[in-house]
Amino acid sequence: MQALKYVIPYMQRYRSFFLWGFLFVTLSNVFGALIPRVIGSTIDLITAGHFTQWTIAQQIALLLGCVAASGGLMFATRKTIIVASRKIEYDLRNDVLLHLEKLPMRFYTHHPTGSLMAHLTNDIAAVREFIGPSVMYTANTITTALFALIMMISLNLTVTALVILPLPLISVATYIIGKKVHRSFRRVQEQFAQLSTTAQEMLSGIRVIRAYGRESYERGVFDRQAHDYYRLNLHLAKVQGLSMPLMMVLVGLSQIAVLGIGGLYVANGTISYGDLAQFFIYLNQLIWPVIAIGWVVNAIQRASASAERIATLLAEKPEIPQFSIQSTPKLSIIGEIEYQNVSFRYHPEQPWVLRNICLHIKPGTTLGIIGLTGSGKTTLVQLLPRLYEPTSGTILLDGRPLTDYPLHTLRSFFGIVPQEPFLFSTTIAENIRFGKPDASDEEVIQAAIMADIHKDIERFPEGYNTVVGERGITLSGGQKQRIALARALLRDPAILILDDALSAVDTETEERILQQLRSFLQNRTSILIAHRISTIKDADWILVIDRGTIVEAGTHQDLLQRNGIYAELFALQTLEEEIAEEPMVKVQ
Repeated sequence: MQALKYVIPYMQRYRSFFLWGFLFVTLSNVFGALIPRVIGSTIDLITAGHFTQWTIAQQIALLLGCVAASGGLMFATRKTIIVASRKIEYDLRNDVLLHLEKLPMRFYTHHPTGSLMAHLTNDIAAVREFIGPSVMYTANTITTALFALIMMISLNLTVTALVILPLPLISVATYIIGKKVHRSFRRVQEQFAQLSTTAQEMLSGIRVIRAYGRESYERGVFDRQAHDYYRLNLHLAKVQGLSMPLMMVLVGLSQIAVLGIGGLYVANGTISYGDLAQFFIYLNQLIWPVIAIGWVVNAIQRASASAERIATLLAEKPEIPQFSIQSTPKLSIIGEIEYQNVSFRYHPEQPWVLRNICLHIKPGTTLGIIGLTGSGKTTLVQLLPRLYEPTSGTILLDGRPLTDYPLHTLRSFFGIVPQEPFLFSTTIAENIRFGKPDASDEEVIQAAIMADIHKDIERFPEGYNTVVGERGITLSGGQKQRIALARALLRDPAILILDDALSAVDTETEERILQQLRSFLQNRTSILIAHRISTIKDADWILVIDRGTIVEAGTHQDLLQRNGIYAELFALQTLEEEIAEEPMVKVQ
């Protein structure tokens, strides 16, 4: 129950709904408690012979009035408490997603997408069941039991005491079963998260699975996990299934007591037939609260298990403070960047990715970065928009530490095309417009022309309104890269970062794009990361990174004259190009 504490502020936000709901359920059960009294008095009138058609009609009208009032007020209860629970579910789902957006990139390296999806679906739904139905049924149970007991005591205290004798046993049984439900449901939710992760990965990687003919193997993996989920759910159902029979047995003991003792009291004239009928009806009214106790406890235990998982997620702290966009004035920069002894690693137990980086990028210049795979090139630029925080050292932008800039403002300075471009399952135009939602169609087309993707788009049946599918599945790698490039260019950023953004296009297309970008890159700080020297040879300054350190720096010609790593890469790539250009020898 401790984990459910974070739900209290949400309930306070809609406290008027809950207050009205408690009032409605109380009044509903007041009228419900009067129904047996009307029935009992009618039975006594009939058995005594003191009745007429008019008196019976009056009793029926009174009974119908109580039933209608009780039902109408119960409907009002649902319209308040259940509606409030849905509103809280909506708020909670949005808040969890907002929190996920604030968490650092390293968080997502340890938490699979499927697991996070389970938090946003099953776990929040389980918490909503506690806030809505459980709260409503608890209020209904308490008021129904209270009014029924008051009415029963007013009829005969001895019979009432015998009726409520099994209630402590119900409480003990409910507590024991509830603990088992909590443990079992937590295991179910954890397995569901694992199952969701597997399904998400299979669907995302379906092309790879088919290419390698691994359908049967992956189906076996999913089948085993689904069977474990089925087995855990079956165990949970068995545990929950103990509640209802046990409750009915204990309630049955009360009915036997009413029949036996009540019958004796009727025989000796202590109570009337109408009173005995009232006891049975009130006892039946108590059956639902008794059953609801078990249901509510199970729901609370399920919600508690889910709340623990959500609370653990919400306990994750963002590494970077968030600032309000509205409170931040519009800033402009010239694009001067300086790394001062910057080092970085993803985890204290993992090796250093960057070590003692000292770098000064003058505003309006183009920096090229090259190095072997895994040398730290991408990590170096990911520190600029603060996707990660340096482990040590400081990065300055226009002479001010990055931490001085509000996060949203800082990231608005950058246009980034990552190694693996991500496209949303929407139109090509909307994907390009992602960084500048208010861009006109003309601006979108101009950015596409600069990225050399306009002609490709025009050949699609729907042109710029073509839906690309999930992650751009209908496009080639080169088309996805150029659309991502157009997205960054449309934003007209102060600092442009291309992280191996042209690796999937051929050298001819790459040269054409670079020629078109020359005017765009003028007087704009730009960082080009590449594996091909042809991409960066015209940069104002070039860095060679190896194992997280800068080992060479200079212009293209300077680095060739040093005969170091850069010159070796250039010679190798030149040789590869020459071999590719030679005509194939035809074998006779």
